[in-house]
Amino acid sequence: MLKNLKLRSEKLAGVQINRSGVLTVELLVTAVALISVITFFTTCSFQIHLVWKDIRHQRIGMEELNNQLESITLLNEAEAQLAIDTLTPSATCENSLQHPELTGSLNQDLLGTRVTLQLNWDKRHPGKPLEISGWIPNTPQKLNPQSQSSMSLPTPRQPSLQWVSVPQRHSNSVSSRKEAP
Repeated sequence: MLKNLKLRSEKLAGVQINRSGVLTVELLVTAVALISVITFFTTCSFQIHLVWKDIRHQRIGMEELNNQLESITLLNEAEAQLAIDTLTPSATCENSLQHPELTGSLNQDLLGTRVTLQLNWDKRHPGKPLEISGWIPNTPQKLNPQSQSSMSLPTPRQPSLQWVSVPQRHSNSVSSRKEAP
């Protein structure tokens, strides 16, 4: 049996098979592969469109927060509180985002008065709202002329200087300095 297989393979080795047609199985496999690739890329193109739409909404939201924060941090604390109480999204934000809600708060910390703004809107996927913080610097309170006599303004702190003595080395070089008589 082994010899029979060997003889058959030797006979086929010299024969060239000439195929001019396409088998139905090859055609079916190619069609399935092509349909799968087209379906995959079509789905990806729609998903990429939605991702770009979400990115555009995030940019609009961040621009809105930056603009609002910039205008609020230029105010003093009382005016900032009034501005936060009356926060409303801009027309661009209203037209681009679905039901935007703009909120803010003031908190005291070491750097001054911290302004925190949040923007939330109806998104495809629920998530955390955009948030940004900035500070209103602490400014010294202005004193009226009547209270200046009873209170003294704090003076700026003078830097303290320390003199450090460095021991001199004795060298064998000759000094060119002359002493006065």
